[in-house]
Amino acid sequence: MVEPFNSSHIQFDGQVFNEMLLKEFNYGIYSNGTLSNSSSCYLVFDIYRPWMAPNGSVFNGTKCDSPINPIATRGALGITFAVLYAIAIVFVCVHLRKHGATHLPPEKRFRLVSRRWQWYWLLVTCACGMLSGFTSIDIDRDYLMGTPFILSVLFYWVMFPTILAAVWEMTRHWGSFNERQIVENNPFELSQEDRRSKIEFYVPLVFYLFAFLTFFLSILRSWNPIRKGFKSTITDPRFRAASIFSLIALLIIVFSLCVSIHYYKPLSRRVPAKLPICITLAFVRVVFAIACSWDADINPLSVHVSLAYVYALGYFPSLGIMFTMIVAGYREMNEDLFIKKLRMERIKLADGEIEKGKREELRKKEDGEGLKKVDV
Repeated sequence: MVEPFNSSHIQFDGQVFNEMLLKEFNYGIYSNGTLSNSSSCYLVFDIYRPWMAPNGSVFNGTKCDSPINPIATRGALGITFAVLYAIAIVFVCVHLRKHGATHLPPEKRFRLVSRRWQWYWLLVTCACGMLSGFTSIDIDRDYLMGTPFILSVLFYWVMFPTILAAVWEMTRHWGSFNERQIVENNPFELSQEDRRSKIEFYVPLVFYLFAFLTFFLSILRSWNPIRKGFKSTITDPRFRAASIFSLIALLIIVFSLCVSIHYYKPLSRRVPAKLPICITLAFVRVVFAIACSWDADINPLSVHVSLAYVYALGYFPSLGIMFTMIVAGYREMNEDLFIKKLRMERIKLADGEIEKGKREELRKKEDGEGLKKVDV
């Protein structure tokens, strides 16, 4: 902790202050070049020369968390990733319109919002990533850590449960789409009262329970001690519990994928590449969160953390998940259009069978008439 100067004549960097006036309003001059009390903090070095009036008001003062330094590496990386997240928002909106559009009458069993949720969560994640990146510009510029640092790490942590929710909805809906294709071919093949349906009813509730606990423990808390950089705070039991709950949420995603593979054969044998890729990237993000909750030196909540850890293991996996889903979105058809295509193929197949039957009957009839003529 920085200690104030103890001198009867208070002078710092060529500036002289009234000791009695400072004591009256609980101000202290500290060795890091700041003049502060419990509510206000001002710079008192170099060109920053505040003047204190007899009533305790400070004029010509520069706040301690003012951006007085040039943009550094953190700011440059923050701008880069913020722009990438902003670009991702555009593509996510395009896919929300493409895959969220309806081309068939709505079905109670397969709701339209089911295939939209993954894009909704991606929009939230993109917005948080963009805000986190832009607010990180002033972190290195500020003399002391202030609001930009809190906002940057706050939105960084909000991205964690939201990107897990996006991966969950993508995985869950893949199983739902397989179910819809099977029901389209045979409406009575899959019951809505069997073990499969019960699992698919309760598993989402369990996932969102642990996702909410992750959000509640890591976000809904006091952030002032974190701003002060106490290692005991950024690795406290709440952050550790939140990281463990996020791992449980990821395991539930894997369980949901296994359930879909088990029940929706043979369609489920063709697992799209986006699922293992996104789950792997989410696993990297979860493992990093667990490591951060025990090691303050690699924790993004530490001002002195190496940025290689933060952006390579924190921001990049989320960005990789988003662009994987975006690329997959371009390759895939709208669900309703795909079902219409299946119906058209089934109608063509049925028409072909009818035509084949008619030709067989006509051939048999002609063969019968030919035999009659021979007999005659």
